[in-house]
Order: sequence, then C-alpha cells, then structure tokens
Amino acid sequence: MKLKLLSLVVLAATGLSMNAQTQLWGTSFNGGTNSQGTIFSANGDGTNFHTVYNFVNASGAMPVGRMALANNGSLYGCTDLGGFGDSCVSFRFDPITCTYTNIHDLYANTLLGWQAWGGMTAATDGNLYGTCAAGGALGHGALFKIDPTNDQYYDIYDFDGANGGNSYCALKQFSDGKLYGSTYYGGANNMGVLFSFDPATSTYTKLYVFDGLTGANPKFGDVIEGTDGKIYGMTQLGGTNNVGVVYSFDLGTGTFNVLHNFDGTQGSSPLSGLVQASNGMLYGMTPTGGSNGLGVLFGINPSTGAFTDLLDFNSLNGASPTRSLTQSGNLLFGTTDNGGTSNQGVAFSFDFTTNTYTKLADFSSSTTGANPQGEIIVTPQFATVGIAALNANTGISVSPNPATNSIIVANSANEELITFTDILGRELTSVKTSALSKTTVDISSFPSVFFAKSKGGFVQKIVRE
Repeated sequence: MKLKLLSLVVLAATGLSMNAQTQLWGTSFNGGTNSQGTIFSANGDGTNFHTVYNFVNASGAMPVGRMALANNGSLYGCTDLGGFGDSCVSFRFDPITCTYTNIHDLYANTLLGWQAWGGMTAATDGNLYGTCAAGGALGHGALFKIDPTNDQYYDIYDFDGANGGNSYCALKQFSDGKLYGSTYYGGANNMGVLFSFDPATSTYTKLYVFDGLTGANPKFGDVIEGTDGKIYGMTQLGGTNNVGVVYSFDLGTGTFNVLHNFDGTQGSSPLSGLVQASNGMLYGMTPTGGSNGLGVLFGINPSTGAFTDLLDFNSLNGASPTRSLTQSGNLLFGTTDNGGTSNQGVAFSFDFTTNTYTKLADFSSSTTGANPQGEIIVTPQFATVGIAALNANTGISVSPNPATNSIIVANSANEELITFTDILGRELTSVKTSALSKTTVDISSFPSVFFAKSKGGFVQKIVRE
C-alpha cells in the first residue's frame, strides 16, 4: 500500500520542493515492531512511504522532536526514553545503510543535560545543536552541541533559572549566525524567556522575559526569522485569555508585540511553532480549541495581525497536533498526535493557495508507528544518490526499484555472490551471479524494505510495494 507524506521539518535553507530529487523523513513516538516508535521515509512526492527503523529500548525508544541532516549525510535525533536508565538518548541514523547508532545516553550524566524534547538543528559551522529541559550543572536544563565528525556530545551552556530554564524547543539559526530559542520556565516571572546564543563566541543573551499578559510558557515550537527580520513565535499560556498568543519581537528595537490572543473558539494553547510560507503568511496549529475542541490550523498576517481559522480538526481528519508545519512548494505538511481511523494520528497536506486540506495517511501501531512527536524533514535524495555513487564501478544493478514480486540482478563484471538482508542485517537469501548475466530473484516474501549487498562493495536499498 502506498502512503503519502508524514511528520515534519524542512531544511528551509536548501529551498527544496517535493519532487523526484527529495526525500521525506520523520519519526513516530509509539508503535512499530517493538511498540517503541519508528523512523520512516518516503519519496519526495510522498509515494513509497515505509518504515526504515524500529526503535529498541536498549539503544533509545520513543523519538521526539526534530531530526537534523548533518553534513556527513546522517540524520541525528533524540528519544524520550531508552538507553541508560531508560531515560533518553541522542542518535545517528545512516539513511543509506539504515544503520542506527546510540551516540550519547543523556541520562548517564545528568550534569550535561537530559530530556532533549526539541530534537536538533544543523548549523552552518557543521555542528548540531539542541536544548535539554532537565539537568545541566545548575539543574535548569542546558544547550548542547554534537560534533558529527566524531559524534561527541558537549554541554555548551547551563540555564540558571534567572536567565531562563527548562527549554523544550528546537533551536533555529538566523541569518546573523546566532541560534534562537525560548524556555518554558525561568526568567523574573518564571514564565519563560526568549534568548539567543552565539555559537562562535558562546555568548548567551536573554532577549525578552514573558510576563503572562504578553504570553507565558512557550513549549515545543521553535521561533522563526520572518522576512522582515523580526522573531515570530507562540506561547502555550498567557495572553488575554491565558490560552496563549502569537507574538513578534523586533531585534533592532527590542519591541515585543502580541499579534493574536487565542480565545478557545479559534484554537488554544499552541505547543508548536510557526512557519512563514512563500506567500508571506504565517501558519500554525493548536492542539485544542476550535469548533470540536481538537485544535485548529490557522493563518495570520504578520503585518496586520489578521487571524483566520482555516481548519478545525474533527478526529477523522486528525486531532491534537503538537508539532510544527513544514512547507514544500505550495503545500504545508503536518501530523496530528491523535485522530484518524486508529486514533493514533494522521499525516496531511494543506495547499495554502487554495486552502485545501488532504488527509494523506492514518498512523497505525502495527504498520507505520503511532502518535508522531516530531516534525518532517525534507532532504535531497541523498540515499539514492549516495548508493548510486557507491555502486558506480561494481558492474551490478538491481531493477525495478520499487518492485513487487521479483527483481532482476544484472552483472556486467565479475562473478559475485549477492546477499539479501533485512534492515537489521539478517540474511533473507543469496544468489550467485556470473559475468554478463541476469538473475531473477523472487522477493514476494521479503519485507517492505531490504538490501542487496556484495563483497565487492555493491549496496542497494530496495522497496517492495
């Protein structure tokens, strides 16, 4: 069964759109073979959606937040449980070989920070950055860095409470090179702060202290840099009705402005962040409120503050979205934590040129995983390109891909033994090929994703429809 796109973050700086040159990646919090979450992938047009990894508690379970594509070609992310003390890890995943590596058990040394629910972001210096909501030397959480050249984890700043504490958000690098984010608690009112961190100088700056009236307790959502240079974000609580606000902050003047006070009828208590689409509008979601109490998808004009409730979730089309939208072309992609046919979440697209909502897939514990708690990332089709480059001189090819019941292994070079394995490396079968031969292999009993490998260096990921 072909399913279209799922869960969400975009490498916006690449300017990628949904086409044959891109791939989609995301995670589910629950479900999968071990009921501990999955990593999934799809083609850039949303076809051939499939699970590529099932989390195992010993090395990390229940992934959260945003995965990031590092410059070494691997994806990095975090889990909420698993690993040392069953309490979260940071991991690396190789999309070519589908190899998963637990690179740091956060709970093994709480003084370095743990509970990294925002995931990671890749910066221009080549490092990956994130926030921890707990631990740190001062007990209020920390900022961390991972160097993908050696997968080393570093605590680079410890929140002290007064300048912010307990950050659940994903960081976002702005055009000035600094990383921007918010904390859930801390500051003079213990309602969170808006901050920047300069990775070049390790300088932390408290930009604004939330006071309740102007918002309180921003949670998972990262802040974004608008086309006008201002910071835009949302808070879960505070504002006129104490159910959150949409705000802007002018870095040049230090001016904070509430653009919208949520009131429940058009959404309430947003947990995620905003995305600014190519039409200049800001788009976001709330997990509660709206006509059905299950959240809304909305648009807001950053210049005027004009707010439009574009969609009310109704359970069948999804319910309770907790993470941010992603733009690719004229579409916004998102997931909900609940709702759908199994009440385990859905994946959807929203065409902001026509305001058309389309449910693309229903999450299910037994297949794709359940209850996504992270965004989708759109990457170049590096897995396919990488494999092609790796196999350029082997003389072996496998087609078709995707395939249904059989494949043909063509060999234009030397005699080779081709071994077929599942994503965990377990052998399915093997065939001996001779030079200038074509061999048909029955794959009707193979899993939906498997690999063909040879001692000569050939590696091919194959999708069975």
